[in-house]
Amino acid sequence: MMIKKSIIIFLAAVSFLSYNCLGVENKEDPFDSLLPEKDGDTVSPTGTTKTSTPPPVIVEGAMWDTDTPQAIIDGEVYKVGDTLKNLDGKVYKIEKNNVFIFYEGKLYEMKVTGKKEAK
Repeated sequence: MMIKKSIIIFLAAVSFLSYNCLGVENKEDPFDSLLPEKDGDTVSPTGTTKTSTPPPVIVEGAMWDTDTPQAIIDGEVYKVGDTLKNLDGKVYKIEKNNVFIFYEGKLYEMKVTGKKEAK
């Protein structure tokens, strides 16, 4: 009986110390999403609202109902996780009519528009 009490007191002390020592007092909102934000207005750290601009690409097509979905973006074929050429963006998800691109810290939903028009 004495051993059980000692173990319980020890575990309570370790829990209390680890809670205080590991920086749990951060008090972040547990309901905040960990996913990147979708496109639109955002609030900067200074409190001002800034409008984000989507990546300057044209999504020409998407093949989504396969084991390896692919999208044609600016004439190049990409899979999920690929980095876009000449642009600091990454293919995040491919659907039937949409391709999600992670660009400048935000997630953008780009519509499949069809073939790129000749200039």
